[in-house]
Amino acid sequence: MNDFRTKSTIHEIKNQISVCDLYLEVIRRTLEKQGIKDETLQRAIHNIKNSLELITNSTKDLRDLQLAEINLAEIINSTFEICHTYGNTELKNNVPQNHTIVADKVKFTSALTNIIKNAIEAGATEITISTENNVISIQNNGAPIPATLQEKIFTDGFTTKENGSGIGLMLTREALKAQGYDLKLEKSDKNGTVFSIEK
Repeated sequence: MNDFRTKSTIHEIKNQISVCDLYLEVIRRTLEKQGIKDETLQRAIHNIKNSLELITNSTKDLRDLQLAEINLAEIINSTFEICHTYGNTELKNNVPQNHTIVADKVKFTSALTNIIKNAIEAGATEITISTENNVISIQNNGAPIPATLQEKIFTDGFTTKENGSGIGLMLTREALKAQGYDLKLEKSDKNGTVFSIEK
């Protein structure tokens, strides 16, 4: 995609985000005016705003990474807030509160979100993120990836979803690679699926 088309696409995305943000505010004010205090609705509005902010930040610069020392536990908690909108899966953060990594906050959050979203769509009822020897493990109990397909999951166009584009995991791996990390499928069988992110 050339520079002009990239800028045009970013501009149009931002326009649509502004529209979504506007209607979210209309919904919030309407609920407030009518005295409706629904925790589920308020949480949904909050998570949608977080997702829109994530998209907005992602479009600020599609070429340059913003690497910095970030708190991994806090990033995971923020990611969990977003992912709760995809289902009622139990999300466990077993990462020490003082664990830091060097990464692009927005792009790393986006990568985690995609991995967790895929697990939820695979029927996972429990997802756990932990660290050991600076390796980040993401484990879920969703439907396993068939052994014959496991080598293909990071391939452009590969998907097991009826309406999937087949670029999600490939782009996730590339985004992490640009930050100096490697995304691997460690295992996927009847006992669970484990992805690892390693420097």
